[in-house]
Amino acid sequence: MDRILVVDDNVDILHVVQAILETHGFEVLTTARGEETFEKTESYQPQLILMDVYLSSRVDGRQICNALKQNEKTKDIPVIMFSAQTKLEEVLKVCKADDFIAKPFAMKDLIFKIKHHIAHIPLN
Repeated sequence: MDRILVVDDNVDILHVVQAILETHGFEVLTTARGEETFEKTESYQPQLILMDVYLSSRVDGRQICNALKQNEKTKDIPVIMFSAQTKLEEVLKVCKADDFIAKPFAMKDLIFKIKHHIAHIPLN
């Protein structure tokens, strides 16, 4: 079963996304605290990380994504960023995310992106 880590400071969004992803056969771990992303990534070893661009913690999603992509252990984990901000190019310029989806998003579009990125994870 593919594991997905979802990071968003909005607990309601976490619950909805988790429920939908689980109905599509994914194992899901969530956190509302961006600073927990690194610890949870190491212990949970997700195949993909879905993360909000703007988190209310001391670091935002773009900083976390950049740190993940610079780390040898986590650089190949696909990261899909999401935000109500629809300026895709700006978000992707600032961080090295693999993809972006604007809120509100259709769940079928999110599921498509997740499956696409998991299917294209490099083999080590």
